Amino acid sequence: MHRRIQLLIVALVALNFAPAVPALARSVGAQPAGGSGFAYFPETGHNVGLAIKRFYDTHGGIDIFGLPLTEVFDEDGIRVQYFERARFELHPELPPEFYVSLSLLGRHFTEGRAEPAFQWLAAAPAADRTFFAESGHSLGGSFRGFWQGRGGLAAFGLPISEEFGEINPLDGKFYVVQYFERARFELHPENAGTPYEVQLSQLGRQLLNERPAAQAQAAPAQPLVLLGRAVTGFRTSAAERRDNIARAAALFDGVVVQPGQEHSFLSAGNFSEEEGFVEGYAIVGGKLEKVVGGGLCQVATTLFRAASNAGMEITERAGHTYVVYFYENILGFDATVFSPTRDFKWRNDTPGPITIATAADLAASTVTFELWGTSDGRSVSYEGPFTKNVVKPGGATWQYDHQLSSGQVRQLVHGRAGMDVTLIRTVTMPDGSVKHLDNFFTHYQPWNDFYTYGAGVLPPSGVTVIDPRVVYEARPLAPPTRPLPDDGL
Repeated sequence: MHRRIQLLIVALVALNFAPAVPALARSVGAQPAGGSGFAYFPETGHNVGLAIKRFYDTHGGIDIFGLPLTEVFDEDGIRVQYFERARFELHPELPPEFYVSLSLLGRHFTEGRAEPAFQWLAAAPAADRTFFAESGHSLGGSFRGFWQGRGGLAAFGLPISEEFGEINPLDGKFYVVQYFERARFELHPENAGTPYEVQLSQLGRQLLNERPAAQAQAAPAQPLVLLGRAVTGFRTSAAERRDNIARAAALFDGVVVQPGQEHSFLSAGNFSEEEGFVEGYAIVGGKLEKVVGGGLCQVATTLFRAASNAGMEITERAGHTYVVYFYENILGFDATVFSPTRDFKWRNDTPGPITIATAADLAASTVTFELWGTSDGRSVSYEGPFTKNVVKPGGATWQYDHQLSSGQVRQLVHGRAGMDVTLIRTVTMPDGSVKHLDNFFTHYQPWNDFYTYGAGVLPPSGVTVIDPRVVYEARPLAPPTRPLPDDGL
């Protein structure tokens, strides 16, 4: 049966965290472009960002692909961006290694050509050439060195011709060339011994010249700047939770929110087991249960903070039921979601579109959200968090777990106080007017120490013991795919 993730308003199991320190007061404004998100090329007036920028930078950048000629836009049913020497395509339906692909421009511009250089060969024409039986053509000399050193099959595809001479229609000059599925190599002997001896023809510009609708996308754009950013950590999380965080963050990378559009966290995708999300432990109704999607509230919290730091209008937000120390100890600056009834939503109230950039660094145990757009000069400041009505946790709760070995005891939750928390956010425009004034209020319930124990253990007197029959008759705990680490989810 199809199961949607329930991003629980109850707190996830957590261990060994320091008490929260209520301290937050700073001002956040738009920052210049340039980091890992986007780069602006004033020569053509276009931005390159996110997965396309990572591919562009990794495979040689401007030297290989030239300058960007458009922004990213929809063409032929896919998201594309034109460069002088290539057209990049985004394919979310393909495996991650093929998410960014180059258009088959070499094939496009050689369709129907039957000159001798395009005739299928049965073997390499010379012993010093590498033969590709898949395409019936060979590769050697400077072209082979360039192909191997600049990305090979992934960047350029297979050779679909031998070397021959022809005139470049863009500059009218004669070159020795070779066509590949995604490119055309040109030999520039005047640059012999330099990295520019072999260059890619400007097939991206040539294709753009053929397409009037695409040419309309070539008008210069405004530089995109970093409007808001947030990073949260998950160093003590179990493998299941870490996997869910990385998987969920990837769903938001590259999402574009248009001016005036309200963005919903739950609209990002299908958070289900069928989509690869896994179970982790959580406290549900005072009991320990396995639930699908542990960690997604951390992703929602990180998005909330990025949108808040960018000065966006927050249209729907609810805090956690309990204090959760995954979130850098900033009380009242979290967001929880529960499908389908509890969502986190924000609205783009800037004049231009906003692009979300995300990254989950499993080595550093961090998840990052960035909002990139055109700045209208707004700035953000915070006061607080302010706490009151603090309630200390009560006695401990113990629950039997048949997956633990005989005599084993684990403390899954360290008790923490309940309280009312208010965090005040002010968004100010350049003329001094207040755009948004928000009191982010959160009522946290106290959370008791929580232990699980295996066979042969007698819980101490004075604690609350959950009747095992209530747990296992209502919903048996599914066996974990791997042991739960001592440091919790």
